[in-house]
Amino acid sequence: MAKDKLTGLPYYDDFKEEAGKLLRGKEDMYILVSLNIVNFKYINNVYGYKRGDELLRETAEHFAHGNPRCGLASRIHSDRFAVLTKMDGMTDEAIMERIDNRHKEFMRKMDEKYPMTAVHINAGAYIIRGDAESISAIIDKAEVARKTITDNYRRTVCFYSEEMELSANVERSIVPLFEASLKEDRILVYLQPKFDIDTQTIVGAEALARMADQDGNLISPAVFVPVLEKTGLITELDAYVVRKVFKLLHGWIERGWKRVPISINLSRMDLIQEDIWNQVSTEVTKLLVPRELVEFEVTETVFFDDLDMIINRIRSIRQKGYRVSMDDFGSGYSSLTTVGVLPIDIIKFDRGFVQNSIGTRKGLEIMAGLVDIFKRIGLDVICEGVETREEETIIRACGCSYVQGYLYDRPMPIEEFEAKYIKIPIGGSP
Repeated sequence: MAKDKLTGLPYYDDFKEEAGKLLRGKEDMYILVSLNIVNFKYINNVYGYKRGDELLRETAEHFAHGNPRCGLASRIHSDRFAVLTKMDGMTDEAIMERIDNRHKEFMRKMDEKYPMTAVHINAGAYIIRGDAESISAIIDKAEVARKTITDNYRRTVCFYSEEMELSANVERSIVPLFEASLKEDRILVYLQPKFDIDTQTIVGAEALARMADQDGNLISPAVFVPVLEKTGLITELDAYVVRKVFKLLHGWIERGWKRVPISINLSRMDLIQEDIWNQVSTEVTKLLVPRELVEFEVTETVFFDDLDMIINRIRSIRQKGYRVSMDDFGSGYSSLTTVGVLPIDIIKFDRGFVQNSIGTRKGLEIMAGLVDIFKRIGLDVICEGVETREEETIIRACGCSYVQGYLYDRPMPIEEFEAKYIKIPIGGSP
């Protein structure tokens, strides 16, 4: 077999051919592990390509040449490896523990050799239970498992399950479905109202994108949003929602209906690719919608990237007259120091943060203190995910007047929202 000069491992095509022979009619149990070195390009930048090559050789040594259980291995390309390991006579739990420990042992060694970067491995593992599957199908399943923990620094190895394959199939269908829905104007925009606790009246709404499959069944945003973020298509979804909301508000004004501010979510990519925002902004400003009727929401995680750049982008939006809110506060690691320099107008407490806070006296004190601090620096505060009157009472006692959640109403189609809250003359009441 021809071998890779750098690692001494068989080339990928030869590996697949030999692995197929090895597994054909086998009696021993094998496991296929697909692994890669996370942020390998960054390691090359910090240490140089010579040290990067050295790391690849050390990876091959640890997982293949120096692994007595390794039956066959290959460097698929760059920093990706496939390792076929014999695991006969072991339970699934023992296999998982052994594989996980070997990966963690390697990372501990590499941390000593490369202290300026954290060498992290992502690996997907598939336990081979029969000889009917092709080696390509086996590798694909290990890859499905690996991709479920891509960029997850808390996990090193993930073992394949059939549920992952079903989820992967759904994800693979998202992009063509989204592109067709966008082309045919079939993306749905739902609105969830926001309320003032004291007056029990609607004070705004959040626009939420929804997508349906070919049978008309709604797909959870938890499924399609991560796929669109991964592929960069999230900017097209956000642009669609922006256009839809501006046209909606313009229609309310023309008809003389009641109008309330609507908030629109912006992704990290929207802020990075400023040309997309400028394009949409130029288009929708022709509709002459009052700026106070539009609010843009950004999650606190967007501030983990280039803080100065993100601040400049948001400052530009506010200079156009729009309000900006930080969504999901309390779900990540925002500090009060960071919040103090952000050009935002509103803080939205994440439901998880609210639930954890109202459960203990200490939590309530922290929440009440934060509400007071934010109000004193001129920020409005809204609590998300409020579902019971008891929660509403506790939140009000903490000083928060604005809420959003199922206690008041769920996200609903535009037509339903209009019939319930909007189709009344200005100055009237629902």
